[in-house]
Amino acid sequence: MRILLVGCWFLFCKAAIAQVDSITSPIALSDTLEEATTTPHYKLNKDYLNSFIPAVKYTITRPAHWTKRDWMRFSIVMAGTGGLLLADWEIRNVVQHNRSNAVESIANVVEPFGNTYGLYIFPAMYAVGALAHQPKIESAGLTGAKSLVISTVMYTAAKKLIRRNRPDATNSSWDYALPFTKKGYTSSPSGHSNTIFTVATALSLEFQEHKWVAPVAYTIASVTAVSRIYHNRHWASDVLLGSVMGHFVTKAVWQASQKKTRRAVRTYF
Repeated sequence: MRILLVGCWFLFCKAAIAQVDSITSPIALSDTLEEATTTPHYKLNKDYLNSFIPAVKYTITRPAHWTKRDWMRFSIVMAGTGGLLLADWEIRNVVQHNRSNAVESIANVVEPFGNTYGLYIFPAMYAVGALAHQPKIESAGLTGAKSLVISTVMYTAAKKLIRRNRPDATNSSWDYALPFTKKGYTSSPSGHSNTIFTVATALSLEFQEHKWVAPVAYTIASVTAVSRIYHNRHWASDVLLGSVMGHFVTKAVWQASQKKTRRAVRTYF
């Protein structure tokens, strides 16, 4: 399983670099000029650091600009979260009474994607892009890192407000505390789920031209998120809430990044 996941990551990197290399091809010159005027490339400088505040503001104020369709989607997500909230205890019992060695192995392999691997992927992309002089990879790493920082701050703040006890430390799925009290009450939302769905969403948005990236990224993200239920560290509703936060916060940050002022493009004949 670990070899398979590493293989998927290798294919992703290879496809991403190949896509960047194709930009320098004379055949793709017209596409290059179009992409250069629509896709901002970030560098690790003052402008990049200054882009965090507008991105946070854009993300937080999105609900004020939602359409009827957006509110419908939000209602569906909240209804799903509410349904899982009512079924959290039963879901926990079913999962914990049906453990197996095979599932245990899979859960142990994917669990690091929600913290260790997920935290390192964007700095690694930036380093590879900078060393290989690939601005697309470099910029994608910086944009992804910005999304991860902002989504992490938001889910951490949500944990302090919600204050729900973890399933391995309580006998009730309704064990809550007052906001900013009881440090151990950190179950909702799931940080692992938030992190891995931030990664999956960022990669899917940055490399939309590769149709296989989104299915692979979201499959790994989903299995990683479910592993938190299997390990009895989060309730099902915590996992859904963390996943949704990671996905939609990242989409908002990415959209804010597209508003960056475009630089003039040199034309080659």
